[in-house]
Amino acid sequence: MGETTKDGHPQEPAAQEAAIHEAAPQDSAKLTVRILLDVMAAHGVSDVVCSPGSRNAPLLAGVAARRALKAYVVIDERAAAFVALGIAQVSRRPVALVCTSGTAMLNYAPAVAEAYYQGLPLIVVTADRPREWIDQDDSQTIRQPGALANIVKGSYDISDRTEGSPVGWYEMRTVNDAMLTAMKDRMGPVHINVRISPPLKEVMPYAPLQVRTIRRIASDSLPDKATMSMLAGRAVGKRVLFIAAMSLPDAALQKGVTRLRAHSNVAVMAETVSNLHLPAEDYAVDSAIVLLSPEERAALAPDLIISAGGAPVAGLLKEWLRECAARNPRMEHWAVGPAPNTADCFQALTLRIEADPGRFVSALSAAMARMARKGTEGCDADGYSCAWDAIKREGQARVEGIAAAAGWCDLTAYDAIFKAIPSGWNLQVSNGTSIRYAQLLPRRIPHAEYCNRGVSGIDGSTTTAVGAALAYPGETLLVTGDMSLAYDAGALQTAGRLHVPLKIIVVNNSGGNIFRFINATSRFDCREEMLCADPGMDFRGMAAACGCRYLRADSSESLHDSLRRLRLMPGPVLLEVVTPPEESAAELKRILSRRQAAAGRNYKSNTGN
Repeated sequence: MGETTKDGHPQEPAAQEAAIHEAAPQDSAKLTVRILLDVMAAHGVSDVVCSPGSRNAPLLAGVAARRALKAYVVIDERAAAFVALGIAQVSRRPVALVCTSGTAMLNYAPAVAEAYYQGLPLIVVTADRPREWIDQDDSQTIRQPGALANIVKGSYDISDRTEGSPVGWYEMRTVNDAMLTAMKDRMGPVHINVRISPPLKEVMPYAPLQVRTIRRIASDSLPDKATMSMLAGRAVGKRVLFIAAMSLPDAALQKGVTRLRAHSNVAVMAETVSNLHLPAEDYAVDSAIVLLSPEERAALAPDLIISAGGAPVAGLLKEWLRECAARNPRMEHWAVGPAPNTADCFQALTLRIEADPGRFVSALSAAMARMARKGTEGCDADGYSCAWDAIKREGQARVEGIAAAAGWCDLTAYDAIFKAIPSGWNLQVSNGTSIRYAQLLPRRIPHAEYCNRGVSGIDGSTTTAVGAALAYPGETLLVTGDMSLAYDAGALQTAGRLHVPLKIIVVNNSGGNIFRFINATSRFDCREEMLCADPGMDFRGMAAACGCRYLRADSSESLHDSLRRLRLMPGPVLLEVVTPPEESAAELKRILSRRQAAAGRNYKSNTGN
């Protein structure tokens, strides 16, 4: 018998259908779509960045129907992928992407590559046409399966034409495998291609499926005690240089490095994107290396490098360590942490330790301390840490002195910006000169600091920051350059439409200022036209068009006032900082010039200062 009304009379069929629609949102009627979304949610996906389309309409309907999934609609697929990257950076959870068929998927590639090299779990879901229509001159059909194979941990191809017994078993197994692959060991992106056949519009009232979720128990991520003792024995009595590069915030690694740096034979060099909160001099990497005389470059060479994190930013550090490796074939390098491949950045790699970095560093420090108490720790390298601390503090002081004496330029602007960031904010930094100043200028780092250093592209810095701001409950600040922001200008529209609480500072030095100071390009006759390429953007107009507040500074005084106002304004807000290009390049060259650094040290020595 049919449903009844409140007064006991039978409902008409149309009324019954209306009641069902009110009771539950409309889900896709395609079983594969419902399996996919429910399995992803069961594995921890809660954020889905979607782009409109027709072939992916069943997927969009399914996302909208699920309260467990929060959807962000970003029209441009390239921007959408970077938004998802930013959410994954901060939330450290898997984030899904959903797009339509054809070239839409190819626009995901830059952010997916960045996610692969950062170790971030993006779940790339691409709608596709049925297999029989590929290469048949039908619209929006390309060979999608495997198109991202070189930059994902796994590629999967499923269809809405469920077959086999039981129905849906293959699709459920495949999606579970994709999620486990994305999340195991060193995390990373996966690609799930979903072939969807007509009709696309069929819907049904949402009802949760009883999906089967496959789990994984990870093995112990720390070498056994005998191995740790052996490694500690190889580290004691040697000059050890610990290098912390790009990493997500990690309390265990923070604790381990704090203990390790207490050893007198261990010097620590950390980049600000390592997210380790250490004494400010530990971030003085290139600013310390540039001071070294030829004799010091040899005397301070490590016997053992231990590194954790991703690709280092510091160019002078990499250059010096490669020089050390060429001079001393017995120098060792231990790379700690899960990695997708063997990366020999310093040309001295001897050991890959695929253990959790925090646990390993803590265990190594403890084992070295035990040997010291037993009197087995050698003394040949005692004082290595102190020697480096003196150089790092000298490098830090030199940069501070140059910044204090400089006129208005990039250096003074970035110095004021970084020192004004409140401790509870998250900082996103674009590639180019912005990340270089972030490493050079002595300061404390804020709550957390991020940069797309997996492949170091400028193409998605702003949209990554948009996603990061969506995932962080506090304030998020992006510090970027005019070329980076021009490349990713659509992100402002996304920030305005989604009312993202993001604050952006763009340093406008009339194009790619990096090309004005690096030796490879600074003397090209065509430098300004072909390389620096001033985008000439009207940032005030862009901000107004995208619903963002706007501030402007072109001097130290106006920057100080604008930073104060920026801290009080709700986002999205854009602060444009206009600096002179040539003067800015000259000051950066001065900081990174070995000749000028040596001249300054000699002058101090000769005058007794």
